[in-house]
Amino acid sequence: MPAGHERLPKAPDASVWESAPLLDPVAGTALPELISDGGGLPFEPERLTRAAPPLDPGDPAVAALLLQIDRGRQQAQPARLLRPRAKPATLASELKLEGWRELARDGEQALFGRGAPPRLLTVAVRRGRGGRWEPLGVSNSRPLRAVRDGVRASSWRPDPTREPDPESEVLRILVTERTMASGTPVAERLLAPELHIDAESALLRVYVQPLAGYVGRTGRHETPVRVRLPEPLGVRQVLDGALYGPGSG
Repeated sequence: MPAGHERLPKAPDASVWESAPLLDPVAGTALPELISDGGGLPFEPERLTRAAPPLDPGDPAVAALLLQIDRGRQQAQPARLLRPRAKPATLASELKLEGWRELARDGEQALFGRGAPPRLLTVAVRRGRGGRWEPLGVSNSRPLRAVRDGVRASSWRPDPTREPDPESEVLRILVTERTMASGTPVAERLLAPELHIDAESALLRVYVQPLAGYVGRTGRHETPVRVRLPEPLGVRQVLDGALYGPGSG
């Protein structure tokens, strides 16, 4: 097995597919409308490349971003035996904010980013008690996934036991939920997938409604799912459209 590749689970028996959920997809787009690295609010892909105004250090949300930047600069200083890390050199707020842009914001949270996939750094901030903004979390180089109604797209792969039938109007896939679910079955939480078809490909995004509240960690499992196509697959290439960025699709 090549280094860096996870061992794939054993494919289900043929009889399992007879009772697998059969889903009717809704029309999707070639590119997702919203994406997220899981570290904060979802945002439009265009926010990564669209010209953005400089961030205002006087904005309370930006002040929370600056606090996180200062923490990162302090942590980046070399460790010293039995002594605290040295303070980083003084830097004007405008220089600290170079390259940063606002990706999303609502009344309670904001998401800022620097760089581009696959080396996108994001910082989420939120309005806490008393209206004070504070850092919520940092995500570094995490995959960007399509988002619909607040749910990040899950991954899937075609049934490995047989090639897709060009004449068939049903696609057999194995779905792996991306959020923790403590082993709770996926079948009852499957949402209508999105399907974008053109002459060359069939791009599919699958969504699983996550469980509410605290969820313990457990091993992920593949769930057999059948997707009804609006027409025979033909010679189209089947693509997983969950991920956004270099190498996706």
